[in-house]
Order: sequence, then structure tokens, then C-alpha cells
Amino acid sequence: MCAVRNTVAGRLYLGQAEDIGPGGITLRRPRDVPVVPQTPIALTFDLPGTRTTIDVDGLVVSDRRTGSFRRTGIRFVAPSAEQVALLGEYCGHS
Repeated sequence: MCAVRNTVAGRLYLGQAEDIGPGGITLRRPRDVPVVPQTPIALTFDLPGTRTTIDVDGLVVSDRRTGSFRRTGIRFVAPSAEQVALLGEYCGHS
């Protein structure tokens, strides 16, 4: 897992990545901050095991309360070719 800074409607929140893939990410977020599907979200995180910071926009595809936190699925929107390559390489080795 890695820390993920996520910005929704101009407000900054911290979460943890549960799953990272080339096309998206699943975050563990505070339970009192629900977001509806199709909400734009900006993400910043350091790719685990590298010195690479990923700044990418996303779109919420799911959000549900799970115990004492929320699990939020996010699809990356228009990642750069470099980001796609880095994420693909990370997923192939993690």
C-alpha cells in the first residue's frame, strides 16, 4: 500500500492505495467522505518501490463503506503514455 493524496471538489484528502493497475486504483478513504460515481478526482502518489510520483486525474466508478473506512474505485482519465508505461511495468513486477 502507498499513501495517496486525492482532491475532490477542491478539498484535499489522504487515502491508501489498496490496488493499483494500469487503468485505475482502489483507495481506502475516510468513511465520512462519500463520493458519488462519475465524480472527478485528482490523485498524487509515489509508485511503491520507485522514486516516481504519479499525478493523474481520475473518475470515481464506485464508492462504498467497508467497516471503518470507504473503498473507492477510480478509473484513470487520460494518463500520459509515460504514466501508462510506468504503471504497466509496476503491475508486471508487483
